[in-house]
Amino acid sequence: MCMERQPDLSVVVPVFNEIDNIEVFLERVRSTLDGAGITWELLAVDDGSTDGSGGRLDELATTEDRLRVLHFVENCGQSSALDAGFRYARAPLVALLDADLQTYPEDLPKLLEILEAEGVDAVVGIRAERQDTGWKRFSSRFANGVRNRLTRENIEDTGCPIKVFKAEAIRSVRAFTGMHRFLPTLLRMEGFTVRQVPVRHAARAAGSSKYGTWDRALSGLRDALGVRWLQDRHPRWRLHD
Repeated sequence: MCMERQPDLSVVVPVFNEIDNIEVFLERVRSTLDGAGITWELLAVDDGSTDGSGGRLDELATTEDRLRVLHFVENCGQSSALDAGFRYARAPLVALLDADLQTYPEDLPKLLEILEAEGVDAVVGIRAERQDTGWKRFSSRFANGVRNRLTRENIEDTGCPIKVFKAEAIRSVRAFTGMHRFLPTLLRMEGFTVRQVPVRHAARAAGSSKYGTWDRALSGLRDALGVRWLQDRHPRWRLHD
């Protein structure tokens, strides 16, 4: 695919069985970024979908040349999808969204404005007034608190899927399964600055959540202990001016 010039922004979205959402998702990304005067590309990473999402994305790409579709041979998980998207992104700024539309593509311009105005390396969302079940809100807060306690951090909502980064910052993060839960912490560990801002949140209108509570509790705890180990063992050196 040829484009006239490098886009301002690469939007990375992992997709796994979201056929009922992806067309509306694309239209909302397009109207938001075109309306803000931002040149963009959308990298949709089909993570081994079995509901036809991959084929529908290919169809949409025939009429929208700013949509690029990456297809995994099999389901590899969110961290792998993000790693692929970050590697193939061509813009100096990279955004992260979920295809389920529970966070708003329309909030991206606000996050980009803060990134530029404050000169930080990343801006990450905090889901305000979450439209999830009480149990899901409680389990998310609990898991977030455990992660912060183990990693000595103050990230209010590390699971919020809307984020923007400078490309060189997010590419400095070493990929591992589960990294998507720790991106702000991993960026700070590399010396980058992270700003947290409230964003809107909506109930899921179509499709179903791909995450349970107990299926990721033990793996999340193991990952948090691993990140704590990385923090403690991370080399810190500077050269004389």
